[in-house]
Amino acid sequence: MRLSTAEEVVARRGQTLAGLRIERLDLRGRDLRGTDFAAARLRRVGFARCNLQGVRFERLEALGCDFTQADLADSALLGGELSHCSFTGARGAGMQLRRAQLADCPLTGADLRGARMRDVEATDCDAAGLRLDKALLLRVRFAAPRLAGASLLRARLRGAFLVECDLRSANLYGADLTGAVLVRTDLSGACFAEADLTGAVLIGCRTERADWSGAHGRT
Repeated sequence: MRLSTAEEVVARRGQTLAGLRIERLDLRGRDLRGTDFAAARLRRVGFARCNLQGVRFERLEALGCDFTQADLADSALLGGELSHCSFTGARGAGMQLRRAQLADCPLTGADLRGARMRDVEATDCDAAGLRLDKALLLRVRFAAPRLAGASLLRARLRGAFLVECDLRSANLYGADLTGAVLVRTDLSGACFAEADLTGAVLIGCRTERADWSGAHGRT
C-alpha cells in the first residue's frame, strides 16, 4: 500500500504504517510521535524538523530521506538499510539503533546522547561534531572507504562506553572522550590529535599507528 499525501501520513500519527510505501512527500515540521514505520519503504521523504519522538523504524528501507534537525528522542531503528539520508543536527537522545546499516548518511552535529547502538555499520557517514555522551556502542563500525578514514572530527563521547567497535583510521581530531571507556576497540591508524582523553580508559584496544599528538590526559 502507498500513502500519496502528507495529510494521509499525519492522519495516522501514532498508528502502525507497517509495510507501507511513502515516496516524495514533504513532512517537514509535522508531528508524527509514536508512529510505527515497521518494514516501511521510504523514498525521498522530508522529515526535517519533524517530531519523531518514540517512533519505531524496524526493517526500514530508506533512500534519500531528510531527517535534518528532526526530534528522534527515544525512537528505535531496529534493523534496516538507510542510504543517502541526512541526520544533520538531528536530536536522538536515548535512541536505540540495532543491526542497522547506514551509507552516505551525514550525522554532522547530531545529538545522540545516551543512545544505545549495537551491530551498526556507518559507511561514508560524516559524523563531525556528533554527540555520543554516555552512549553505549557495541560492535559499531565507522568506515569511509573513499576517504582516509571516517570523520568524527570534534565528536563528543564524554562518558561513552564502546565495546568491540571499529574506528580504524577514524579522524577524532579534537574529540572529547573525557571519562570514556573503550574495550577491545580497533583504533589502529586513528587520529586523536588535540583530543581530550582525561579519565578515558582503554582496555585491550588496538592502537598501532594511532596519532596522539597534542592529545590531553593520555597516560
